[in-house]
Amino acid sequence: MEVQTVDGDVMSRGWGAANHGSPPAGGFRLAGVDIDNTLLGRDGRISAENAAAVRELQRAGVHVVLASGRTHGNMLRFHHELGLGDGPIISTQGAVVRPANGGAPWLEQTMEPGLVARVTRDGLDRGLTVQHYRGDDILVQQPSRWSDRDQALNDTPQTTVSDLLAVGGAGVAKIIWLGEPAYIAAIAADRAAAYDGALTVIVTEPAYLEFSDAATSKAGGLAVVAERLGVARAQVLAFGDGNNDVPMLAWAGLGVAMDHAKPSAQRAARLVAPSGDPETSLARAVRLVLGDGARAEAP
Repeated sequence: MEVQTVDGDVMSRGWGAANHGSPPAGGFRLAGVDIDNTLLGRDGRISAENAAAVRELQRAGVHVVLASGRTHGNMLRFHHELGLGDGPIISTQGAVVRPANGGAPWLEQTMEPGLVARVTRDGLDRGLTVQHYRGDDILVQQPSRWSDRDQALNDTPQTTVSDLLAVGGAGVAKIIWLGEPAYIAAIAADRAAAYDGALTVIVTEPAYLEFSDAATSKAGGLAVVAERLGVARAQVLAFGDGNNDVPMLAWAGLGVAMDHAKPSAQRAARLVAPSGDPETSLARAVRLVLGDGARAEAP
C-alpha cells in the first residue's frame, strides 16, 4: 500500500483515483455522508438546511448512509435524528458496517493483535494518550486534555485503563494517538512510513493520528453497502471534508467535497460545494448534485 503525504497530512491510499466520468444517466441511488464538519457544523449540530438536504436526497430516491470514524453507538443519534430507519451505518473509519436496528454486522475488520501491541507501545513510549476502539467501547490510557476534548464530542463514555497492553489486542478496529498538534504533525509521515503496507495511517484532526487495518476505509464500507443493496458504483454519491474521506470521495461515482474541506479531499472529489457558511456546506453540495451542477467538471 502506498503512503501519501498531502499538505502536511498523512494518509494511506488504496482505492485509486477519482472517477471523472459523466454522472450516471439513471441517477444516484446511494450516498455516503461524513458526519463531522460535513453533516455537522462547527457547533456539533445538524443545521436545518443540512437536514432538509438529506430529506431531498431521499425524495430523489437516494439511500443515505452515514460514514464516520466514530463508533457505531456514537453515530446512532444522528442517524435517528435524520430518520434513516433501520438502514446500515458505516463506522470506525469503515471497519464496521452494521444496521441501526442492531442486526448482524455486514462488515467487521480488526487489526492484527501483534500490530495493536506494537502501535500501542509506540504511542505510549512517546508519552501520547492512546485509545483503542473495540466494538462500541473506547479504551484510553494516559488521559489528557485531548482525550477530554474528544469525550466532550462523543456520547459513549471512554473507559480509562491502567495498561492497554495487558487488555490485549484482539477485537481492536482502530487506534488513535492523541497529543499536541505540532508533535503529531512532526511524527506523522515517519509513522506512516514505518507501518506502510500493514496499516492505514491518517491525521484526521490536528491532535489525532489514527491507525487501522490496511484494508479499512470508508470506501470499503460504502462498497459493502452498495453491493448489499445492489447499487452500481457509478450510482454512488459521497460527501466529505477530511483526509479520512479521500478514499470514499475517490471511489464513489461522484464525490463531492465541502468548500472548507482539506486540500486532499478537494483533490479526490469531482465537485466542490459552492463557498458559504460551513454550517450549511452539505446543503449546497446536495443542491449542486441534484441540479445542473452535477454535470459540471470539477474545479
